[in-house]
Amino acid sequence: MRRTPTAFQEVLGLSSALVQIIDFSINTLRKDHNIYQPEDASTTPVENALILQNIINNLYRLTDAVDQSELKKLQADKAEKRKSTKLSDAAQQLLKHSEDVKLLVEGLRDALISAQARGTPEDPTWQTARDALMAGPWKKKDVTSTKKKLRALRREIDTSLLLALRQYLDQSMETGLPVFAKDGSDVPLTHWEKWQNDALDAIHANDWKPSKKKNVDEFAKIVDLLVTVEKEDYFCEGVFGKLRFGEAEERMCAVEGPAEGSMRWVFEDERMGDEGGLLEWFGNVRGENLFWIRGKPGCGKTTLTRHLFRNAQIFDYLEAWSGTAPGITAAFFLWNAGTELQKSGVGLLRSILYESLQDMIYGPLEQDQGIIQWLFADRWQQFTSYGGGLHDFTFKELTKAFGLMVSDVSKKFMFMVDGLDEIDEYPSELVEAIISAAKKDNVKIIVSSCDSPELETAFEGRPNLVLDEWTKKDAASYIMNTFDKTETLVTMRRRSDNVEEMNVINTLAEKANGVFLWAKLATDFMIQGTKEDDTFTAMRFRAGELPDTLDLLVPVIVASMTPEESEQLWKVVTLLESHTTACPGLLPLSFALTSDLKATIAADTRPLKTAESTKRVDEMRTIQKPCKSLLAIVDTSSLEDPSTRGKPRSLKLTYTHRTIRPLLSTLPAPTDTTFNPTLQWSLAHLWTLKTLPAPSKIWPPLASCINASLLLFSQSSTNTFPLTYLDAVASTALTQHSKLPSFPSTPLSTFLDLAVLLNIHPYIALKTKSAEKKDVRHAIEFSRNVRKRWGRGGQEEWIGGEGRAELRKWWEKERMEVDAMLEYYGKTVRFGSAKMWVDTPEWE
Repeated sequence: MRRTPTAFQEVLGLSSALVQIIDFSINTLRKDHNIYQPEDASTTPVENALILQNIINNLYRLTDAVDQSELKKLQADKAEKRKSTKLSDAAQQLLKHSEDVKLLVEGLRDALISAQARGTPEDPTWQTARDALMAGPWKKKDVTSTKKKLRALRREIDTSLLLALRQYLDQSMETGLPVFAKDGSDVPLTHWEKWQNDALDAIHANDWKPSKKKNVDEFAKIVDLLVTVEKEDYFCEGVFGKLRFGEAEERMCAVEGPAEGSMRWVFEDERMGDEGGLLEWFGNVRGENLFWIRGKPGCGKTTLTRHLFRNAQIFDYLEAWSGTAPGITAAFFLWNAGTELQKSGVGLLRSILYESLQDMIYGPLEQDQGIIQWLFADRWQQFTSYGGGLHDFTFKELTKAFGLMVSDVSKKFMFMVDGLDEIDEYPSELVEAIISAAKKDNVKIIVSSCDSPELETAFEGRPNLVLDEWTKKDAASYIMNTFDKTETLVTMRRRSDNVEEMNVINTLAEKANGVFLWAKLATDFMIQGTKEDDTFTAMRFRAGELPDTLDLLVPVIVASMTPEESEQLWKVVTLLESHTTACPGLLPLSFALTSDLKATIAADTRPLKTAESTKRVDEMRTIQKPCKSLLAIVDTSSLEDPSTRGKPRSLKLTYTHRTIRPLLSTLPAPTDTTFNPTLQWSLAHLWTLKTLPAPSKIWPPLASCINASLLLFSQSSTNTFPLTYLDAVASTALTQHSKLPSFPSTPLSTFLDLAVLLNIHPYIALKTKSAEKKDVRHAIEFSRNVRKRWGRGGQEEWIGGEGRAELRKWWEKERMEVDAMLEYYGKTVRFGSAKMWVDTPEWE
């Protein structure tokens, strides 16, 4: 629970924001403040334009911090007579200073933008930002004058803040009110609350007064400490923001625990505790710190890895190795059906580093966040130099940081990596990094994967467990339990003895040969094809006829389907393959399967009721059943929050196993089908937008809608633009537009604003002619201001990533024709003026 800011804290908040922006601006203008370039000779120097863009972005960010401070909000409320709070003298002084600071910073920012625009790739690498300014729009006198004014304002702000602190201290002493302390709500003090206490102590001990120049100078040193702490805190949060990604734990959360009665041998079989056994490996100190769980596809490697991760039963074994040293555990489950990050070495290392560092800093260790600056030293230098260092991580950087982190021998690290064979990029480099880390005595790593020549070579001679040799009894147990729970077999049991049923079970178990997935598919297939008048003898015969490999079993299952079932399977698979990932959300998939254009456009904009969501989930389970277990519904919600488990929005549908995907993705389309996956997904995106619950980020589903409309247009054989669809998207978005690409100074007014910003030619051509001139002019201004704010590369936050390829394509198109059209329709056209010809597409 966060404490409500007091009037004094509001003063402190604005003061902090102002001092930070002044400090950053002065450094930008200093001739001795060099631009930091990475020391590694193999690293390409950062380009001039990118350095300037980082400075510009930081000036925007710090200006926003000033505008969004509590004191500025209080001033706005007072101006609009929403509140009648009386502001202190210090507060009024700071508000005046803030306007002066913003005016100076705006001039500096625009000069940097001009310098960036004038630059060329042939320019020498700037040593300071001052060099860039003086080579372009500013002269020495401009730099000197701005710097002098900023320093004068800094002194005024220090004086106002000292006045506020002095008054607060005197008032507290008169009334007996305490300064900040850790209260009973268990909310720890923030860094600025700690700073406030230290500052008050210093003021009290030294009897500093704002009227004395020397006192203000001494106090300024205390304020400098606040700037440093704020920098460190922002950098730490920024690094965590670049390491973390929302879907990091989805695969692990989606993995179900071992089937009833299976994998008991892990903790019950004595051989696991023998030398070379899995449990013995956790505790041994022989330097064998990498363990490979291997085996055939579908034998349960992911299930076992999930079963082991943070299982309390392994802790005693681990302590025999770790002793009293603090232990850090982290895991990553690669998912070939998932996003790019879910199946990449970059995603793996980001997740492992994020989990480990969160544990170190915010866990029981409470390690100082300076570890972030140590691990990412180049980035910290870039951040303090010009506000850089918070760009996306490269694999090389992450590998270096990972190696540095585990070099801390005062800690023990236990990592688990599942699905090493599912990685899409840097496989050999990642294996090399894992092996290198496992050479350290304070690191243990479990990896799991299917066998491959490359991994067999890499892990030769290391402790390993061939899982399918251990899961043969588990497969038999699963088959037996499934038979026992199947109502269809009850009548058959009355007509036969136990031996006949066991013959069926044994036949299936022998064919499974430890491959759990084969056992599941074959058992479900057998049961679904069994009727009450059947016999176990006939079942055994059919079981004996089944192929004993997955690649041959799946086609047999598909061939047994009715035409209706085959068509349904084909539709689902087609939607999976045309989605950005092969594991879409269950609700969006249900929209894609069942929606039509007319009903979707007419639907109300409101969140789904619980009963509606539940009904859709039930319908999807009904659709899944005829697919003979080839597809699975998985729950990706957090395992740490049971209240979220099973909620419709956390459910996804995907292939039961990655080996099934290539066998189904080539299914032939039904004869004369009109099913269009692009259209169906566009409807699903609109349904998702219309049913978005609050609070939610609106841009992801909106971007998907716009991208889908452009994809439909590009695929149209008649060059017909889906205007009716995009109009529905627009009206939906504008009823709840939050987190759209706009800023306080450039509010979004109509959907034309967004279309002009994103350069959507066909929509602009169709809408501009009939639009009000003020709306056209606003769209021009909106686009100009937002693109100025974005600068170089800022659009990536909005149009980058998976599923936005069409948005990027239109963004990169030439804008000259559109700009001319907007200029023509945005101005008052005199009678008799030549009309502009506009090539407008057909629409529907």
